[in-house]
Amino acid sequence: MEANEDLLVSHDTTCDTLALALSGGGARAMAFHLGCLRALHDLGILQQVSTITAVSGGSVLAGLYCSHPGDFEAFEARVREILRQGFVVPALKRLFTSLDGVTATGYASALFVERILASTARLALKLAGRAKTGEHWPNVSPFLRKASRTTILRNVFSNTFRGCMLKQLRQDRPALIVIACELRSKAAFYYTRDTLHCWRYGSSTSDGVELADAVIASAAYPAALPALDQRLIFDKNGAKTAHRVTLTDGGVYDNLGLAPLWPERTFSESLEVPRHDRIIACRAGYGLDVAEPSSIWMSRMEAAFESVFARAQNLATNRLFDLKKAGKLKGVLLPYLGQKDNTLKFTGPDMVSGEEIAGYPTNFRAMDTEWIERLVRRGEQIVHAQVKEHWQCYIDMATKRANT
Repeated sequence: MEANEDLLVSHDTTCDTLALALSGGGARAMAFHLGCLRALHDLGILQQVSTITAVSGGSVLAGLYCSHPGDFEAFEARVREILRQGFVVPALKRLFTSLDGVTATGYASALFVERILASTARLALKLAGRAKTGEHWPNVSPFLRKASRTTILRNVFSNTFRGCMLKQLRQDRPALIVIACELRSKAAFYYTRDTLHCWRYGSSTSDGVELADAVIASAAYPAALPALDQRLIFDKNGAKTAHRVTLTDGGVYDNLGLAPLWPERTFSESLEVPRHDRIIACRAGYGLDVAEPSSIWMSRMEAAFESVFARAQNLATNRLFDLKKAGKLKGVLLPYLGQKDNTLKFTGPDMVSGEEIAGYPTNFRAMDTEWIERLVRRGEQIVHAQVKEHWQCYIDMATKRANT
C-alpha cells in the first residue's frame, strides 16, 4: 500500500507527542468522532497523533481510520456510508437467514440446559457439604460459547473491515489500542497490531486475529450481547499458560479509553505504551438529566449503573486536568458531545447546539443523513473552538503551512 504523504504520522522528536482517545457510544460516537477527526485533520493535528485508543463505537471508527486505504476523504465517505447502513439490519439478516443464526441458537440452547443442570448440581453439592471451588463443572461450563449474537455481529464487522487482520493495520497511521473488558479477572484487555494483553494473564500473539475480533470484543454491550468466550495462550514472565477469557464492552472498564495513556503507569505487567505530551479525549456522551423517581427494581438498577458509570468518566476527566496542572501533561483537549455551549469561547452563528443533538441513543442502527451531518458538524465545531481557545499554536502552524 502506498502511503499518503498527508496522512503520515509525524516522527519529529522536536514536536510534542500526541495521543487520541475515542470513547464509546455506538453509531452516535462514530459520527461525533468523525467530526472531531475531520477538524483535527484539517488543522494538521491528526497527522501528528502517534497513538489512538478506542472503545466500542469509537473502536469501529478508529479501526476504519487505521485500516481503510486511501486519503482522509475516502475514509470519511466510507464511514458515512456505513452509518447510513448501520449494523443492526445486516446482523439480523445473518441471524435469521444464515447458518450463523442456527449455530448461535444451538449454542444458546445447549448452554441454557447445561446451566440449569449445573445450578441443580451445585445446590445438591452444597447441601451435601461437598461443594468445592475451582474451574470445574458444575462451577464452569465445560464448553466455550463459540457462536452467539455477538459472533454474528463480529462477522458483520469483518465485512465492514474487509477481513483486515490486526497485523495488516496501516503502518502510516497511529498505533491502535482497542480496549475491551475481561470479566473473569475484572481487568482491561487490550488489542494492538502485534499483541493481545491483559495484566492478569500476560500477552498473547495477534497472529490470525482480525480487526473485527478486537472491535466486537470492545463493542459487546453486556445488556444486549453475550460476552466473547475464548481460550488463548498467554506468555507471562516467560511461562506460557492457557487461559479462558470472557470479553465484553470496553466501556465497562474504561469508556473514555484513557487507561493506557496515563503518564504515571508502570510497565512491569501492563501493556507498554509510549508516554505522550498531550492527550485529546473525545467523549461522545451526554450530561445526566434529572430522571423520574426510581421506584421499581429495574429502574433502581439502571439509575445505579448510570451513576457509577458517569462518576467513573468524570473522575477520569478530572484526572486529565489534574495531570496537566501537575505538569505531567503539556496539554489536554476534551471535545465533549454534551458540552455546555455557553462554556465555549469561540462559536459561530452556524453552531450545532447541544439541544439539536440531544437524545440520540447509543446503538448501531442505521442513521439518517440529517443526524449524521448534525453529529459530525458538532464534533468538528467543538474541536475548532477548543483548539482556538487552548491550542492556538496549532492553528498558527496550520496557517503557516497554508501560506507556504
